Amino acid sequence: RVQSRPTKEESLLLPGAMGGDGDPPSVHGATLVDYKTERLMHLMGERLYFSVHESEERTLHLIQSFPSIFFFSSFIPESYRPFCADFGPLDIVGVLRFVDYVKDKMDHPRLQHRRVVYYCPDNPAAITNASLLLCCYLVIDKGFSPEQAAARFDRIVGLPIEPFRDATWEPSTYHLSVLSCLQGLQKAISVGILDLRTFSVTEYESVYEAPEYDMNRITHRCVAFACPKNHPDQHNAVARKPSLHVEPFRRLGVTDVVRLNEEGFYDDTEFVLMHGFRHHALEFKDCTVPTPELVESFLDIMDAAGGGVVAVHC
Repeated sequence: RVQSRPTKEESLLLPGAMGGDGDPPSVHGATLVDYKTERLMHLMGERLYFSVHESEERTLHLIQSFPSIFFFSSFIPESYRPFCADFGPLDIVGVLRFVDYVKDKMDHPRLQHRRVVYYCPDNPAAITNASLLLCCYLVIDKGFSPEQAAARFDRIVGLPIEPFRDATWEPSTYHLSVLSCLQGLQKAISVGILDLRTFSVTEYESVYEAPEYDMNRITHRCVAFACPKNHPDQHNAVARKPSLHVEPFRRLGVTDVVRLNEEGFYDDTEFVLMHGFRHHALEFKDCTVPTPELVESFLDIMDAAGGGVVAVHC
C-alpha cells in the first residue's frame, strides 16, 4: 500500500490532534501529546486549535505558508496589569470579551470551512492566561465541564502553564490552577452570582478605576473597592475621599463599609457621621491570612447587613 506524504498543513498538527468526533472529551480520554512551538494543538471539533509562536516574524511566515489556516490572536490575555509578582487571571469583563471574540471567529461565515488557530507568545504568563481564557470559551459557549476544558491543555506534555498566585512580592503559598478558576466560574454561573443574560459590562466599568474611586461588584451582597484616601499619592493624582464614594455606594445599595488595612488614610467616622454608612475596622497585616476570629467577625457583619451590600477595602 502506498502511503501518501503529509501535506504542509498536516505537518503542523500534533499527533492525535484530530481524534474524536468533536464532542467534549472525557477527562481521562484526552490523548497525551508533546508540546512544541508552532504546532497546532487541538481544542475542539475539527476547527479550533491553539498554538504558541516565538516571534512576530514566525507568525507572519506561518500565515504566508499556510493560507488555508486562519491564525488569530488578541491583546486581551496580555492585558492583565500586575500589582506585584502576580500575572493573572483577568477579571470577568476580560473573560467575557475574550469569549465573544473567539465566538465571533468561530461563527464567521467565511471561516466555517477553515481551521481556526488562536496563537500567543512563547512565555509562561501569556500561555497560562491564553489557556485559561480558551477554556472559559469552551465552558461558557460550548458547554464543556471545567474538567473537560482543562483536560485539553493538561494533555499537552511540557506546555509551560504556571499556577496563579496572590498579588504580593512574598513567596506564593497557594497555587491557583486553571481548573480551580474554571470551577469557580462555573459555580458563579450555577448559583446566579454571574448571570450571563443580565451582566452589564457598562455598569461594571462605570465604577472600575475611575479617577475618584475604584470598585468592583463581586456579588449581589459584596463590593470590593480601593482604599479611600484624603490626599493624592504616587498611585493616584486625585484624592479618593470618602465623600466621592457616596454616590456609587448609594447606587449599588451599600450599607456597610469594612476596612481591612491600617487606619490613617481617611477618617473612619466620615462614612458614619456624614454619610450614614456603618463602618467596621477589621485590621490584619498585609500579605497575611486573616485569623478565624476575624473571618467570623466579617461573616457576622454580612449577616447583620440583612439585604444591604457590604463594601470591603484593604
